[in-house]
Amino acid sequence: MKNERLPFVLFAAGVALVILAIFWSLYAYGEVGQMIGTKLLRPNNSFHCLMIFGGNCDLLTAAHAGKGTLAYSPFTFWLGILAVIASFALHLRPTVPGEAWVARLQRLLIPVDVVSAFIGHLFAWSILLLTFAVSFEVFSRYVLGAPTDWAFDASYILYGMLFIMAGAYALSRNAHVRGDFLYRSWRPTTQAKMDLLLYFLFFFPGIVAFIYSGYGFAAQSWFSHEHSAYSPDGPPIYHYKTLIPVTGVFLLLQGMVEVVRCLVCIRTGDWPQRLQDVEELEKIILEQHADAGAKP
Repeated sequence: MKNERLPFVLFAAGVALVILAIFWSLYAYGEVGQMIGTKLLRPNNSFHCLMIFGGNCDLLTAAHAGKGTLAYSPFTFWLGILAVIASFALHLRPTVPGEAWVARLQRLLIPVDVVSAFIGHLFAWSILLLTFAVSFEVFSRYVLGAPTDWAFDASYILYGMLFIMAGAYALSRNAHVRGDFLYRSWRPTTQAKMDLLLYFLFFFPGIVAFIYSGYGFAAQSWFSHEHSAYSPDGPPIYHYKTLIPVTGVFLLLQGMVEVVRCLVCIRTGDWPQRLQDVEELEKIILEQHADAGAKP
């Protein structure tokens, strides 16, 4: 494996482990939560068991041992965090003697953008599934006279997945709504300073609260093995609600690199490249080579 690919592989593996830890911990709590009772460890207060060994989280381990099932280990979460930190450390190493900090910080940005783009593109397929579900429901209801009992649940689940999981992708593409009638008239350094202030005043506190409350919300759903109430045989939705803290993790990571972008812009006076800028530059270079090859 080439050395320049190792940091990205570490980062992707670290993010995957953190997401696995969220799903595993919620699944483990849902399996034995009712055995230990809500007075000892309530769903909305179970977030610390994602990260901490011991304490009342040992009740979950003991319950799994008595049931003969596999208990969650916070080691998975911390292994993911260490992999992400190692990735950042490798990106910050100078590739040549005397390399500037700005160039090293730039290498932190693209891997997070790549992961956000991958998640955004992956969940964009929900649009096709949503179109099929709605179209089939219309055909079945008005042509066959036999409405389905699953299309409504499928439509709001698919739309919700698309909406929340595209948040980090939109942030990576600088596509979220802002007051552009003022913002676009400012110099890049002024824009970066305002963005930096707003990230720390509103974005990060909001995202941390979103992850914490979303995890408790999902834990409650796993605890009760919640099913949709909108149809007689509603599908389980605790898997769907698990995406709430997951999308918070992606937004937190993307917000961190946006802060780096602000710092680079304040230092250099220009916004650093985003992933789409790099892609467009590659297309321009390929087109130039193609045009040069076509000339006699």
